[in-house]
Amino acid sequence: MATRRSPLWHYFEIDKEEAKYAICLICKLKVSRGGEGKKAGTSCMKNHLKAKHSDKFSEIYGGSSSDVGTAISTSSNASTCAAASQPSMQKQLTLAETVERKQYWGINESKSKEFHYLIGEMIALDNEPLSIVDRVGFNRLMQKVLPRYKLPSRTYITEKIIPDIYERITKKIMENILNAAVVSITSDIWTCDQNNESFLSFTAHWISPDFKLEHGVLAMKPFSGSHTGENIANELNIIAARWIFPLNKIHVIVHDSGANMIKGVHVAEYDSARCFIHSLQRVITESLKTQPDLIEMLNASRRIVTHFNHSGLAQEKLKAIQTEL
Repeated sequence: MATRRSPLWHYFEIDKEEAKYAICLICKLKVSRGGEGKKAGTSCMKNHLKAKHSDKFSEIYGGSSSDVGTAISTSSNASTCAAASQPSMQKQLTLAETVERKQYWGINESKSKEFHYLIGEMIALDNEPLSIVDRVGFNRLMQKVLPRYKLPSRTYITEKIIPDIYERITKKIMENILNAAVVSITSDIWTCDQNNESFLSFTAHWISPDFKLEHGVLAMKPFSGSHTGENIANELNIIAARWIFPLNKIHVIVHDSGANMIKGVHVAEYDSARCFIHSLQRVITESLKTQPDLIEMLNASRRIVTHFNHSGLAQEKLKAIQTEL
């Protein structure tokens, strides 16, 4: 092979598969040599170096394009080089992108963490199960939308992301309550139909310094033992002491008309108010019991609904009638 005297060869090498091309050692782009053997030239290589790597071009030609005017001045040469290089550029960029997309972000990289926490917030806000990160459909969606993002395991979400979100939200709510002049509380006890387990809720409501109504669920915890006024008072005091300082910032606790809740708030020494909606519901419920005809109509309606809910054939006939109507 003849000695390559041109300094351009410091930045190019002949393509081993297609000798009519040279490969730029800087950007890996294929550049046409105009042919093979004696037909090959360096015009396109110079043109490429000047257009894409001007600093290297200046090192060779002293920063003056006039030194190589005859080699790259004609528009035909420039067009030929551009035409030969363009398909290779597209191929090279596509290959680079493909390789890049196969490289997942690290689980602790900032980009990954951003989406970890967004998924954690979605689980909390939309009441999604932690197993959503194992679902095939969700994994396919995330692979399409973010090819370089790898979903964390359920264990990572449980032990890292959810606790971090909890601590962050806890700190924010405490700061907001601290800046509030007064705080009102709504609280209730109810029993789950599925497992007969009782729960106590404790929600704070306040006006922010910029006069916006805000609220936060400070507790929703299992309530064990008897639902006595003393036990309720003890739980209310434990929750309030953790979240609200000073305690005299509590303006009122709103609750239902249950005797145990009334006593619990009284024993805990907070001002109280009965929930108007709950009182209205009780008035309506008790009023209905005094109307025999209305009760019979409601019972008949319930029997009809029960019949259709337990008979597939009856539902089909009902749908057919509804379609005709």
